[in-house]
Amino acid sequence: MLSSARILLGVAVAAAGVVSAAAPASAGPGQGAVGHYDHIFVIVEENHGYTDVIGNPAAPNLNALASQYGSATNYFAVAHPSEPNYVALLGGSTFNVNSDNAYYVQQVAAPSLISELDHAHVSWKAYLQSVPHPGYEGICYPASCNGAPDKDPLYVSKHDGIQNFTTSLNPADWSRQVPIGQLGADLSSGRVPAFSWVIPDECHDQHGDPPYCIDSGTPGGSDPQDQRLVTVGDQYLGQLVAQITGASFWAKGNNAIDVVYDEGDTSVGGGGQVANVVITSHGPRHLQDPGAYSHYSLLQTILGNFGLPCLQNSCTATPMTPLFAVTGSAAAAYKPAKVPNIAALSPTPNEPVNYTPQTGSGGGWTLQHAPMLGTGDNTYGAVAAVSPTDVWTVGNFLPDAPGSNVDATLATAAHYNGTTWTHTPVPNSGPNYNTLFGVAATAGRAWAVGVALDSKYFAHSLIDAWNGSAWQIAKTPKVHSQRDILYAATAVSASDVWAAGIQESQSGTWGTLTEHFNGKKWSVVPSPNPGKFGNQLYGVAASGPSDVWAVGQRNDATSDTPLVEHWDGHSWSVVSVPSAGLTGGLLQAVAVSGGQVWAVGQSDDATHQAFPLIEHFSHGTWTATQPPGLGTGFSDINGVAVAGSTVWLVGEYLDAATGLQHTLIARNTGNGWQQVPAPNPGTGDKTLGGISATGASAWAVGYFKTNIGRSPLIEMHQPR
Repeated sequence: MLSSARILLGVAVAAAGVVSAAAPASAGPGQGAVGHYDHIFVIVEENHGYTDVIGNPAAPNLNALASQYGSATNYFAVAHPSEPNYVALLGGSTFNVNSDNAYYVQQVAAPSLISELDHAHVSWKAYLQSVPHPGYEGICYPASCNGAPDKDPLYVSKHDGIQNFTTSLNPADWSRQVPIGQLGADLSSGRVPAFSWVIPDECHDQHGDPPYCIDSGTPGGSDPQDQRLVTVGDQYLGQLVAQITGASFWAKGNNAIDVVYDEGDTSVGGGGQVANVVITSHGPRHLQDPGAYSHYSLLQTILGNFGLPCLQNSCTATPMTPLFAVTGSAAAAYKPAKVPNIAALSPTPNEPVNYTPQTGSGGGWTLQHAPMLGTGDNTYGAVAAVSPTDVWTVGNFLPDAPGSNVDATLATAAHYNGTTWTHTPVPNSGPNYNTLFGVAATAGRAWAVGVALDSKYFAHSLIDAWNGSAWQIAKTPKVHSQRDILYAATAVSASDVWAAGIQESQSGTWGTLTEHFNGKKWSVVPSPNPGKFGNQLYGVAASGPSDVWAVGQRNDATSDTPLVEHWDGHSWSVVSVPSAGLTGGLLQAVAVSGGQVWAVGQSDDATHQAFPLIEHFSHGTWTATQPPGLGTGFSDINGVAVAGSTVWLVGEYLDAATGLQHTLIARNTGNGWQQVPAPNPGTGDKTLGGISATGASAWAVGYFKTNIGRSPLIEMHQPR
């Protein structure tokens, strides 16, 4: 450990190495004496440069705090994208982390602020909004956060950084990473840790988070969509600061809250100039500090405050001493400012239809010319085959025609007649965000399910129905939830259709959601929620009216394991399946054929990382396997289908050599799973989000990236 540049800021260190709280400094206003802080909170916001938020009327709380307390006017992030900045804030270096990939493929074998606090017996907690329970090891929650169409989860580990450090991959450190609801309980009880790492979720940190809230916009004040994101995040920030400063501990001793943005709009300093606002109980007031600071300065300030050795680049960084000075100012509870109500809606003109020009084949799979709208992002994520001449696919696109909101996300669908794929226009329930995650079909009919934002920007289930000539928005049952999303659908007949997904209670807990169409209307059918801290369904399939299967994940205190439920014609019930030795795993898709059930997903914890997981039911018995040799590194398995005597699975895997995601297609003909060399078009990431089969033919859909964005991907396999 490096200790030569330790900065003590008046800290007292006990002989046994335990940091003890110093008495409040007695310096009077204006004296600026450096003092020890008993409690330091760090709240991290997302993806906005200094001038995007400072002076922006959409962020009245941030600006009020910057004016009333202290603000660093020359502070810089150190990298792009998000994850390396969180790593740097905790470890003093990016350690060559240069992407937002899963923490377990970007591990850092080095000390961090967290490990140093542990060694010195200084208390800490990470308060993570939207994690289901303490010690959650998944990379996201809800846990279906990759594939196609794009699904940003609420909680993301890339916005934490603690797990990147191998020194924190232990039960004690996991247990201190808790849902943000525990912050209120700790403040009320007075059991406030010395250091608090407070991370809002992607709907409340100004990041943007479809399908749960609107997507990111263009920072800078001119884009209403981004301005609305800023107001939502700023409102939550005001509530957090009011909650902390209103607690009884705040006025006792010296306490501080540092609000910092992870990265800005440029690469100046590595990650661009960002806002850093320091709120103190007895420190500076109305201070605009022009000191040259960075994330390493903040880290060094915290390390020095608790008498800990410097780490990496923090050793040469200038500590933020003026902003953390003790002036003797009176402590006061912050009263949140009211944020403006900024609408993010805009017109959505018709987009021209063109086709992807890519051709190619591999492993028996052939690229199809896929219809796409405009030149913006286009993604397909689900496919349903009725016959070789009747196949549907659905997804979403970003409009780019003149006058459109280029940050909106709109639904799209296409049909295959045996020769050509044709775009079929889909109505939007609102012009800002509509997307389709699942599709089911019978001869001449189809149902697509997903999510749309309502007029108040809350996410609720969307069902579109094809009546033989056009798509129409179906009337969906009222679900009494904060949010609800449908991820998958299956059709037994035109009067027997199922959809499965998730719903969030008013308390923030996620539960299963199943809906049924009887030929006349959709209704919610109760489904079990066996997990104490959450349950979700991501896939559904049926072989008949009394044989329907839904799969997903259940969340319990020490595990996050696959969830399988079965409909027997009368009710849904939980089916016990083996865990393959995993403490974290999920299932994303299911297929039923010939009395057998195949459910696919991946492991989802720090120990097992993300590798394919396959649950198979045959002859009355379930088996769980993680077959070796399917891709390398991080994998997502998103779809499964049975074509004749072959079982297919699709998804993506991380190519460690390039850092890109590649499509993954594997087959099982009865002799185990074998990856096939399917086409991988484009120059960037590519993925397959769904697969469907009829007879021996199969279709897989997703997207591939080029230098201009995401293009729709359709691949077809037909017997020779």
